[in-house]
Amino acid sequence: MWIDGIDEKDNQIIALLREDGRMSYSDISHRIGLSRTAVKNRISALEKAGIICGYRAVVALQPSPQAMTFVVNIETEPGHFEEVRDALTEEEQAITVVQTTGRCHLMAVCIAADRQDLRDFLNRMYKKVPGILGINANTVIDVAKGSLLPDNTLIEVRANDEKRTGAEISAKNQ
Repeated sequence: MWIDGIDEKDNQIIALLREDGRMSYSDISHRIGLSRTAVKNRISALEKAGIICGYRAVVALQPSPQAMTFVVNIETEPGHFEEVRDALTEEEQAITVVQTTGRCHLMAVCIAADRQDLRDFLNRMYKKVPGILGINANTVIDVAKGSLLPDNTLIEVRANDEKRTGAEISAKNQ
């Protein structure tokens, strides 16, 4: 990924941090041919400019062998779209929810603890929300290219019973 508007060294720094967000200033400096201080100053400037928005741990979304990733397409009645969308976004299984064109109006990438959790999720959606014309759930067997979640996805976490994003927690802990 190349970012226009910043120089080659800053783009090299970003590329290295995307590979390893914990890479030290010294390691980066050796790899791109700048001093450790210059790398530190450049990273600080990239953070202040909002180009580097934070650092995070990448956690396996399927922590157990029984966990399932699945993609759900939901067709809604036009008058119930927002209600269905809001109900879907409230479900803990729904990781990413997007509005789509075509016959299905909503698509979600979801994680279920096991098959029963998947069944419960689907039944709950049908019973909880009027206006669902159809739900098509497909289990993900393998990801051939890319990832199900974009690199910039922040998964909401709970800290001290206060709902915040990972970036907000990182900023508070600095």
